[in-house]
Amino acid sequence: MKKLATLLLSATLLSSGAYAEDKVLATFKDGKVTEAEIMTQFKDVLSAQPNLKDKKFSELDKNMQEALVRGYVNTKLLEQEAAKSGIENSKEFQDKITNVKKQLMQQEVIEKYLKSALTDKMIDDEYNKLVASLKDKEEVKASHILVDTEEKAKAAKKKLNKGTKFADVVKEFSTDAATKASGGTIGYFTQGQLVPEFEKKAFEMKIGEISEPVKTQFGWHIIKLEDKRKAKIPTKDEAKQSISGKLNREVLEKFFEDLSKKADLKISL
Repeated sequence: MKKLATLLLSATLLSSGAYAEDKVLATFKDGKVTEAEIMTQFKDVLSAQPNLKDKKFSELDKNMQEALVRGYVNTKLLEQEAAKSGIENSKEFQDKITNVKKQLMQQEVIEKYLKSALTDKMIDDEYNKLVASLKDKEEVKASHILVDTEEKAKAAKKKLNKGTKFADVVKEFSTDAATKASGGTIGYFTQGQLVPEFEKKAFEMKIGEISEPVKTQFGWHIIKLEDKRKAKIPTKDEAKQSISGKLNREVLEKFFEDLSKKADLKISL
């Protein structure tokens, strides 16, 4: 018994010593911030950056140290302010908590369903279909300028004919925000991925050729063919994210169909 008491006392003293050495980095009314708290709070953030991973607080740049401390202190000050205001007990806040709780519960149901419904075999089967669909296929790389009227498309084409760089005309005319910053580049695609009118024209063109205005459901396009090659077959790892996304959508669609049937859903519009 005496030996056990001695061991417990030693452990307590060691713990107390370790805590005592935990440097206090900031103090505020009714609170303080220690080095251990900071490193625990921001462990994942620091570990995600190779140049900061496994570094001690004392080894961090002074600006980084201050940013971490101030960021942590701000959360503590907000907690104090929230407690003083009594906001937690307000109806508005409780309604928000209820809504967030519902959303989290719904998300949890979906995540659990996908985890059980989406199998490795389904991903393998889908990948094999992808490989078969790309075998001996051709793919092209194109850039485009998208506008809403034929007149604007003709104006853009006129500038190109005079020698203005394609990227400059994209910057001036194109309404496609997703490709405008990259000079209109869409990237590589095979037949069946884009709207038919766009694809038909792109696959007819020669490398370096710029088309006349082409109309699709999205507007008027000026297409520049950048490259043409045999379709590249991605590895399973490269394709896994897009395959999983596709299967997730299909599985969830079936899930909601089943839920609607069970609920005897009838929509009257």
